[in-house]
Amino acid sequence: MRSNSGKTLTVFVILIIIVLVSSTSIGFFLYHKESDMRRSAESELDEGRATETKLQTQLKEAQKRLTVLEDKNKEADDKINNLMDEAELNKGLHNALKTENASLKEALEAAKKEKEKITADLQDTDKKYQEAVGLLKAQQDKMQALTKRVAELEDAKQKSDAKIAAMKADLMPYNDRPPDQQIAGEVVPPAGGTPHADKNKIELDKIVVNPNDGARGKILSVDKDAEFVVCSLGLKQGIKTEDVLSVYRGEEYLGDVKVSRVQQDMCAADIVPPFSSRKVRKNDIVVFRP
Repeated sequence: MRSNSGKTLTVFVILIIIVLVSSTSIGFFLYHKESDMRRSAESELDEGRATETKLQTQLKEAQKRLTVLEDKNKEADDKINNLMDEAELNKGLHNALKTENASLKEALEAAKKEKEKITADLQDTDKKYQEAVGLLKAQQDKMQALTKRVAELEDAKQKSDAKIAAMKADLMPYNDRPPDQQIAGEVVPPAGGTPHADKNKIELDKIVVNPNDGARGKILSVDKDAEFVVCSLGLKQGIKTEDVLSVYRGEEYLGDVKVSRVQQDMCAADIVPPFSSRKVRKNDIVVFRP
């Protein structure tokens, strides 16, 4: 009888050790998992799912172990009740079994606390998973908005390029135009003057305009490839599309530019031939006369 009781106690002690080691291992595992999940939002999303599944499995195993311990506890209680009937014969053994029963109860309490901790960890993991899903959705919405904005900017750029190309074609000398842009029957002015030019034409004096008259600004940048400039005059100064601005360097008149796009404090203007982007520089003066 004592041998069987000793074996039972040994089995109980081994089970308690297994439970404690398993609980400690689960705690360390959850700690490392939580550290890994903090490193990145996306890995947290994937690993969170895996951790959730693994923790659920471990929870089931813990529940099974708890059921086994409860069954063992019932068996121990039954044995204790039987031993209590024999308490007069072996009082010392009864006290030892009573102490062992208290230890088993403490182990059960520890297992219950571990179960509660695992449940809390599962809830925390689920919360982080939901947060990660929300963050991912926000990133996807932001990506869609950026994609839409890029498409709008590309469309605006294509329209702007087409407009610049059309304006360049309109301003190109007739003989330099492609054949499909030359109009049949159009009279082409010969080099050196217009046909039927008056040989006795009167030379007029150049009109000198004071560059200090009207709204003044300056050239902010020059695009030599597209033949347009950006000026520091805009809607605040009364500038609108199709307005013509005069370009000066000091008191010297250089040429004209024609406004194509306007913002509050600046505008973009195409260079009007024979004026060229090679003749204009940054910080040259622009004058608008309404």
